[in-house]
Amino acid sequence: MSARPDRSVTTTALWWARVRAEGPLRVPPATEAGAGLTRLLEPDGSAVWLLAVPPEAAGGGALAELGLSGPLVEQPNDTARLLAAVVRCCWTDPHASPWPGSPAGWGCVLAVFRAYADRDEAAFTRAATAAVRRLHGSGWVLWDERARRVRFGPRVAAWSPADLTVLREMCRQMPEPTADRGDA
Repeated sequence: MSARPDRSVTTTALWWARVRAEGPLRVPPATEAGAGLTRLLEPDGSAVWLLAVPPEAAGGGALAELGLSGPLVEQPNDTARLLAAVVRCCWTDPHASPWPGSPAGWGCVLAVFRAYADRDEAAFTRAATAAVRRLHGSGWVLWDERARRVRFGPRVAAWSPADLTVLREMCRQMPEPTADRGDA
């Protein structure tokens, strides 16, 4: 007689497979998920994000095996600069955890991004829009294009204490947003 797999093991494996395939998952708050996934409550309590957070000591090989290694990104400089601008605008208390952060108007983010992008207006707008779409697609940023607002995506909860130290220093050196953080 063969032993049946433990239901909790099967549930965990299925959730991890979904997170590997789809990235962070937004689910109803009452959803039961497998072990090893971080649950991040939306600020309004309407949903929970499930995020796979591997052990800090996991090396590149282990991350690749789990399907969690970072993807290659088109235009990595623009993407990194826009993420930095979002961090500067949405992380209003650098002594606290970045998640969930504060939403910021697109104008606020563009004002900070502009300090690092010396190009004509059309090229600037294309670069910023493409970068925010890439960040939104990968779960680093949640972008409401219609409302012209951005906020942190669930992946920021995976930043380690060492990452946060570097980000705090980066924010300290970046220009203060010239537009209101809540603008559109």
